[in-house]
Amino acid sequence: MRSKPLAILIGVGIAAGVAVFFGALGITSGLVHVGDDFFAALERGDFEGAYEYLSAEFHGNTTVAELRSFAQESALANYDEAIWWQRTVSGDVGYLDGEVETKTGDCVPVSITFQKENGEWKIYQIDW
Repeated sequence: MRSKPLAILIGVGIAAGVAVFFGALGITSGLVHVGDDFFAALERGDFEGAYEYLSAEFHGNTTVAELRSFAQESALANYDEAIWWQRTVSGDVGYLDGEVETKTGDCVPVSITFQKENGEWKIYQIDW
């Protein structure tokens, strides 16, 4: 008779774990969209569009011309897709860690720090 309450408790625990997991994905999905859209814009050659995903502080340190030059000289010009294996949000700061895969098959490790500006995620820093 004790197995039924235990089964219910286990079921509730699993349901709670699933809810937390999918809740975390929802909270961090905005980061993924911004990161993916930024790299896709670079790949299309839309450097002004990519620039719009960058934070105000990033704008203060980098021009569209510098972004264009960097992207064209790096593996990012051959962007194919990004794979994010770690996502974190703490208040108005978010982090993505993963890798960018290129059309030539190269994988470039990348970490992005985001900052919320006017309710939108903006790229504050990119490391690779």
